Amino acid sequence: MKKSIVRACAISASAAVALALALPAAASASVDTPELITPTAGTTQLNLIGFNDFHGRILDAERFAATVLQAQQGFGEDNSLVLSNGDAVSASVFESAIQKDAPTIDALNALGVDSFTVGNHEFDHGYDDAIGRIQNATNGPDLAANVTDSTGAHPFDEYAIFDVNGTTVAVIGAVTQETPALSSPDSVAGLTFGDPVEAVNRVAAQLTDGDASNGEADVLIASYHEGGPQSDVPLDENEKSAVFAHIVNDTDASVAAIYTAHTHQTYAYDAPIPGQSGTRPVVQAGSYAGYIGQVVLTLDADKKVTASSSSVVPTLAADAIPDDLKSDPRVQQVAQIVADAVAKADVLGNEVVGTQTGDITRAKQYEPGSITVDPATGVTSGTVSVPDDRANASNLSDLVAQSMVEVINARGNVRADIALMNPGGVRADLINDDGKITYKEAATVVPFANDLNVVTITTETLKATLEQQWQRNVDGSIPSRPYLQLGLSDNLTYTYDSSRPEGDRITGISLYGVPLPPGDKLNVAMSSFLAAGGDNFRALLDNEGNQSVGIIDTDAFPAWFRMVSGDTGAPIVPDNRRNGIEVQGLVSNQLLPCTGQSITVSGFDLASLGYVQNQSVTATLRYGVGFPELGTAVVDPATPNTAVLSLTAPAGAVGDAQVEISVEPSGSHVTIPVTVDCAVAPTPVPTAVPSNPAPKPTLAATGSDGSQALTIGIIAVVVIVAGGAALIIARLRRARREADGASVDSSGSSTDI
Repeated sequence: MKKSIVRACAISASAAVALALALPAAASASVDTPELITPTAGTTQLNLIGFNDFHGRILDAERFAATVLQAQQGFGEDNSLVLSNGDAVSASVFESAIQKDAPTIDALNALGVDSFTVGNHEFDHGYDDAIGRIQNATNGPDLAANVTDSTGAHPFDEYAIFDVNGTTVAVIGAVTQETPALSSPDSVAGLTFGDPVEAVNRVAAQLTDGDASNGEADVLIASYHEGGPQSDVPLDENEKSAVFAHIVNDTDASVAAIYTAHTHQTYAYDAPIPGQSGTRPVVQAGSYAGYIGQVVLTLDADKKVTASSSSVVPTLAADAIPDDLKSDPRVQQVAQIVADAVAKADVLGNEVVGTQTGDITRAKQYEPGSITVDPATGVTSGTVSVPDDRANASNLSDLVAQSMVEVINARGNVRADIALMNPGGVRADLINDDGKITYKEAATVVPFANDLNVVTITTETLKATLEQQWQRNVDGSIPSRPYLQLGLSDNLTYTYDSSRPEGDRITGISLYGVPLPPGDKLNVAMSSFLAAGGDNFRALLDNEGNQSVGIIDTDAFPAWFRMVSGDTGAPIVPDNRRNGIEVQGLVSNQLLPCTGQSITVSGFDLASLGYVQNQSVTATLRYGVGFPELGTAVVDPATPNTAVLSLTAPAGAVGDAQVEISVEPSGSHVTIPVTVDCAVAPTPVPTAVPSNPAPKPTLAATGSDGSQALTIGIIAVVVIVAGGAALIIARLRRARREADGASVDSSGSSTDI
């Protein structure tokens, strides 16, 4: 039978580990067998069923439970362990979030989850909530070997040992070291998140040192809430991530199997064991209750692992649950928990708060070659491969940011100039299925219940924040998501050049189309998570004030719909404009060549459902009272989202100006301040020649009187011509000074905000 021994600090076992893996599988093979593994007759096998990043998907809990129980069939529950590898709760669907994920925890307990590795989202409501309410609610131990408090103690269990038919199996848990950047810093204050691999190896050594007093185990399993950045790619591709390579190559050889999580990817690898010739499974099972990761270990009489199999198995469809599983008491208990959660959420969330004319969604990645374009409108459609691309801009993330500004300013206790929204805080789409937006639908978009704050920063700090979209952890390492695209309110636009050095890629920032001058102060609306430097946007900590406005984002977003759509009846129209556009070849506040300047404009299309594929790019010069065109280009449909323009500045333009880049048909536009010096050289005025010249005087052939008169005449002509030329030059110089003065006045006034 299977027996859980709960607290790591109270565990003892007498068996020593004897692990010897010598499996013949290719070292970098990607296991792609989305079928349940069945037992091998005549062998002793340990059946592991892991899942990760469930994120409160209570609506899928019944079919998920049936899938887990189906994976136990043949092996038996006593020979199986069910492991949650982090983020079981938070960022949840409304039916779970409205009750702080209590229905999700109840369903996973009813299913029989044996251990819960802590994920970064378990800290979303603070350390006290994670160590108190959540840890007390889960039936299995909560694991995080790499987390210590201010005293150096471990607030979570480091490992749990299970007796599986006479074999002691240890599950060692560790959470991503990025948790302080992914959680509100206030939520994890006083906690240290160490290297997860070092923590696993430390515990593995303890459990294999032969000292029964500090715990021993026959088989070790590592459960990391951290993982590789890509699905269904060869192992060496994912190992380009230093974080993932560290897990695969540096986890101690005594660990028989590795579960990973956090990055929401699907893969099952036979990976090389460090210092040995064999391989071991490295698995991640997607996210959102969509998969289970099954690992089967074959043991010999000495409890050594002699073979392994792994598979990432899709969750059963609701109409495909076999009758014997549908009638299983545990599945029925889960189904009742779901029904109760739905009934309660329906009452609370059915209020219509607004209307919409089209889909408003997070950014997507599409299957290659699947995108089609309406030639009349540029509207796209395609097959989505990644439903939440946090490295790309979306109309929904920008809409959330815009709503923050308007809700805060409507309350009147503090004013916001602009807003920023971190993409990881946007967790669901607003699909136009019936034209209505309910409270539930709006609240599900931003489920974290963060306070809204207004943070006062300078132009320089805003630039530094935008630079940090290219991500760095506190220690300087690059996280598993190397770029995060901030959502921006409508009035804020910027240009960037990704080819420039890190920290100097933002080339221009404008408010209402006017470049922001250095030293300007801005009141920026954002969630308390972002205001505390979350998601590695630590530049925001360099502020001149941080004020909570007394409303949470989960309430503010539905309230905004009531204010602008529900009360007035005006539907929300999807906005296809993009606030940040890449421009290479043009840098803020530098001299614009008069001719021959080539620029590459790219990244001007959104990636939301139904986004508009832009067809033309135009550059104009804001100079004085005129807006002459500098250059235009038609976007080649074969290479969308990029265009090359050749710029020619107008003759006579001198002084400060702005290059405005407009993209159609979306209407996106950005501006870059420049200087121009395209003065026109004065045209020489020819000397007038009389139409009927007087007859030339006849000079005497000899004598000095004639030559002297000629000399005097020549001198006189030279003096007259020189005087006239001087007068013309003086007038031209005066006219140019007057023109320059007018140009400076007009361009100078445009920088006022």
